[in-house]
Amino acid sequence: MTAPRGARMVGMVLAGLLVLSLGGLGGRLPGAGLSAQEVARPQLVGTVTRGASEPVPGLTVVLHRVDAVEAGEIDSVRASPEGIFRFELPTVPDPGGRGEVYFASARHQGVLYFGLPITAAIQLDSMYSIQVYDTAVAPPRGAPILPSVRYILAEPVGEAWQLTDLIQLNVQGERTWVAADSGVTWSYPLPPGLREIQVGGGDVPEVSTALRDGSLEITAPLPPGFRQVVIRYLLDSLTVEIPVPGGVEEMDFLVRDPAPPVEVRGLIPAESVEVEPGVRYRRFAGVAVPDTVLQVRELPPEFQVPTRWLAVLLALLLAGVGLYAVRRPHGGMEAATESAPDRELSRKELVREVAQIDVALEEVGEGVEGRRLRARRERLVAQLRRRR
Repeated sequence: MTAPRGARMVGMVLAGLLVLSLGGLGGRLPGAGLSAQEVARPQLVGTVTRGASEPVPGLTVVLHRVDAVEAGEIDSVRASPEGIFRFELPTVPDPGGRGEVYFASARHQGVLYFGLPITAAIQLDSMYSIQVYDTAVAPPRGAPILPSVRYILAEPVGEAWQLTDLIQLNVQGERTWVAADSGVTWSYPLPPGLREIQVGGGDVPEVSTALRDGSLEITAPLPPGFRQVVIRYLLDSLTVEIPVPGGVEEMDFLVRDPAPPVEVRGLIPAESVEVEPGVRYRRFAGVAVPDTVLQVRELPPEFQVPTRWLAVLLALLLAGVGLYAVRRPHGGMEAATESAPDRELSRKELVREVAQIDVALEEVGEGVEGRRLRARRERLVAQLRRRR
């Protein structure tokens, strides 16, 4: 085992946790190339495909609009036999003015799929894409999906420590995993002794997660590709056992200085990372981490290894085992150093969560859960209005 990549990559990870995306753009429209100023009747033209290329005919495609005043569905059409759909937009997207965002969705085999948000007129020059997949029912305790990357950031909060645990899943195959009745899509054990657990900021909505018997459980569908889960929790100390069931391709444990001496059995000390002047993280890293339980332990000051000797030991270790070239996850991955429990969401996150809540409200209806979702939706829309 050796340290993955280097401090520069981890610095990029710390620079901005999780850029969310709702889909992808396809090829250029024939004859496309009109500038934003030349768009007279803005149209959104796109295709629904199974995976990357197979057209899916007949699905109902819904157009959504979100701006600083309101959010919701504004139109719907049925895809042609070739999977093509077309919408006339009421306005030209203007990021410097009204700030409206358009996006489209389609439901296939009970799962809702989204295309990329349209925020500027130039995006209308390209063929819009919604990719859907057939489904597979997960076993009762969840699908056999292993993390490809895991980053844990530990930061002092008063007398406690807040840990931001980023897990990237690599959902392989050509099907979307869905939960069986009374089952879950995926589950993963968390360290013992956690409190004030929060889920959010990744690709999985909070309303589709739960903590049961010490494990994080996800009930949302998981389509093919890389999906990120972000969990935040408090610990009274940095002495903790972190389960890593099934292992992980790449893992970092980072501790923000100033901090007491720390030992992480299962990872090795690596070059520290300075995110910004004066903000430095001590780093423990590994690749091809096996199925294990990491032992994190705060050490008394007298056990602290002098920095100069730590550098010598690390250099000897790297010389003995060599350097590993670790592939970069598809699409890149970024992480953030935000530690506030209620961080401000980005516009894309706001748009996505409002849409997810609208879908969830159709299923839960009225009642306690419905009222909770509506209250959350009002807070999100209020954030959008403040950014007008």
